[in-house]
Amino acid sequence: MAKPMAATVPAYIARTQLGSLLKQVSQKKARFVITKSGKPTAVLLSASDFDDMLEELDPVFQKSLKLAAAEIRAGKGITLKQYLTTRLRARRTGRGG
Repeated sequence: MAKPMAATVPAYIARTQLGSLLKQVSQKKARFVITKSGKPTAVLLSASDFDDMLEELDPVFQKSLKLAAAEIRAGKGITLKQYLTTRLRARRTGRGG
């Protein structure tokens, strides 16, 4: 699912409408670029979007993605259905959880 485009909001409006902006951010995943004197100064986005951005920039996470992609290309990956079937069998036989 594509992320919504960020709307531009002047700082003086953001100050007076902060509650409304926060509601849109949390409920509608809205994003806002806050400007001062017409220049982008800050960004208002959900905490989960911020966490996602930090995760994507994390070198350890990036390395794990590259390793996973290499394993899939090498045929070492399994489908979600295969994983769930294996996990369900392990639970039924008491060998995992």
